[in-house]
Amino acid sequence: MMTFGQLHGLTCQAILVLMCLICYGCGGLSGAKFVFDDTVAIVRNKDVNSFPTNWTAIFTNDFWGASLLSADSHKSFRPLTTLMFHYEYALMGLNAGHMKFLNLLLHCLNTLLFWRLVRSLYIQEINTDRWAIISAALFATHPIHTEAVSGVVGRAELMFGLIHLLCLLLVVANVEKQSWTSIALILVLTGIGMLFKESAITIPISCVVLDYFQNGYYMLPLRDQERILRTRLSYLVYVAGTALLLLLRLWWQNFEAPQFKEVDNPIAHNDHILTRVLSQQYLLVMNLWLMLCPQWLCYDWALGCVKLVTSIWDLRLQGVIGFYSILLVALMHFRRLPGLMLGLGLTIIPFLPASGIIRVGFVIAERTLYVPSIGFCLVSTYGFLYWYDQGFNKTYWSTIMQGMLLMLIAVMMIRTRQRTIDWLNEEQLFKSALQVCPDNAKVHYNIARLATETGKSSKAFHHYHRAIDLYPAYESALMNLGNLYREHGQLETAEKFIRLALEVYPAFPVAWMNLGIVQSAQKKYNQALASYERALSYRSNYAVCFYNMGNLYLEQQLYGEALHHWQHAVALNPKQPKAWANILTMLDNRALYEDALRLSNEALIHMPDDVSILFIRANVLGKQKHYMEAESLYKRVIQLAPRNMLYHTNLGVLYHRWDKLQEAIEEYQTAISLNAARAITARENLAKLIKRLEREAQIKEQ
Repeated sequence: MMTFGQLHGLTCQAILVLMCLICYGCGGLSGAKFVFDDTVAIVRNKDVNSFPTNWTAIFTNDFWGASLLSADSHKSFRPLTTLMFHYEYALMGLNAGHMKFLNLLLHCLNTLLFWRLVRSLYIQEINTDRWAIISAALFATHPIHTEAVSGVVGRAELMFGLIHLLCLLLVVANVEKQSWTSIALILVLTGIGMLFKESAITIPISCVVLDYFQNGYYMLPLRDQERILRTRLSYLVYVAGTALLLLLRLWWQNFEAPQFKEVDNPIAHNDHILTRVLSQQYLLVMNLWLMLCPQWLCYDWALGCVKLVTSIWDLRLQGVIGFYSILLVALMHFRRLPGLMLGLGLTIIPFLPASGIIRVGFVIAERTLYVPSIGFCLVSTYGFLYWYDQGFNKTYWSTIMQGMLLMLIAVMMIRTRQRTIDWLNEEQLFKSALQVCPDNAKVHYNIARLATETGKSSKAFHHYHRAIDLYPAYESALMNLGNLYREHGQLETAEKFIRLALEVYPAFPVAWMNLGIVQSAQKKYNQALASYERALSYRSNYAVCFYNMGNLYLEQQLYGEALHHWQHAVALNPKQPKAWANILTMLDNRALYEDALRLSNEALIHMPDDVSILFIRANVLGKQKHYMEAESLYKRVIQLAPRNMLYHTNLGVLYHRWDKLQEAIEEYQTAISLNAARAITARENLAKLIKRLEREAQIKEQ
């Protein structure tokens, strides 16, 4: 028979899960796409989408797929998160909806663990059941979590949160005793957590804070508290374990610090120490404000969202003074407010890696607030219950407070739901950011990039120019604008903007390569070659650059050099369909059919569904009169791209040679119906075929 307590617990858990599902599920995942950082960390990351599993690459590359020892690496080493993505890709393919659903499940689990943790705490002056359900409800519905849950790369934060909560539960389960098994397990879990997200290094310190308050040491005289902190063996083990894990982590990246650009974090790049310190302090308050009032949320706060604080007379510093004043008052009364102090500790400690004490590649990253919000929810609910209990005997007061709480949770659920919809695709996400940070150059840059990909050139031109107006030294925007002018045939203007990008960042290999493409289009072959070689001097294994060098040699009719460079390109990166297509086309034109078939087989190992490779292989097989195999490939190509006139034309040619005349007629007619203006070969062949059939009919009649 289920007891009332068990029934109450199950009901609370069901309500919390329902809240999570209402906020993030229930249609919120339909049509979901990979957005923003998901593209780099998952879609374009060979560690995620390559088979067989490259264990060496996963454990030596950073989260974004670059070598951890590379100068370009952000040093974000999260191999277990990458491995999770890899196996999801193996099981379900690159499906954003499925990956986001797993994020939602993890958020539900974290919410339940948080509820269980708070219920297990011993805080004498507060009702922990109420504290648990209200705190967990705030955690389940808080809009600041949207980036972590709705952005697939937020998986790192979710796993960090999961391991963090498990370790805290272990601490609570072993209060008043030093269980070396649990201490060892916490350190092992911390090590595992660091392979999901580096911030997990803070877990042992959070465990020390929780153990300190749960054992009631805060009630002792200050001298005794100091002695316990210095001599308690478990605390010393936690600190030593943290130091060892940090040392191992730094050793794995060869003790190299990441090098970020000014566009990523203008504050960290400022030359004036006063500006850096004041601006960083203001950012702390900004992060707190986003948790207090999550109305203004943005996927990227880098350029133009937060102005630098350059003077001590800046009025924004009033918020900083207010924050430290509240913190000072809380410290002065820490014995009376242990729940508040515990919550503050669990807010501040997990946030330390993102607080500016080390250089990071962002100004504000909302997903980094996922774990610190655990402490924030504890503090907020503690304050609410403190005021609620002050008027507990007054019915009207408790009714007002309950109504305000319900209204707050309803508003947060609505806001989270709105924000979840923003994260469904990049167009909505970037549009929402423009409303919050209209002067953010990176937002304009990303809108322009997306507009280019979707063929909205005028919109792309507008936003690239706006990004450059806001931040003239934006090398990526300058280069992309140059590329856009090149695509529209304005080669001189294109060269001007790409050279401006190189003035800002001379060691920019992509820009040097794009300059070479523009110069090649202008027939400046020697200059183009010099630009390509300059690009390779900065990135020696630049596969796309070798491909473009091959194209340059092709234009000069240096076929051997062209073939050599294309082969070098696919050797460096086998997933280059254009390079493979050029190699196979050249072999086909030279009647080297056996080589073409052999290499096309090799290419299809890496890209089994690439249409261009399948099509060229089918053409070669047709020329060798392997009609059945060629027919099979043509049909597969047409299945992948059914509205391509050329594919139907060539299948018609195959049937024509094969003497399957009726099938040939059908394919020619289909090609003409798809694109009558360009289906010249199909029309001519169809006319010849009809005349042939007419002649044969006349001969039979005679």
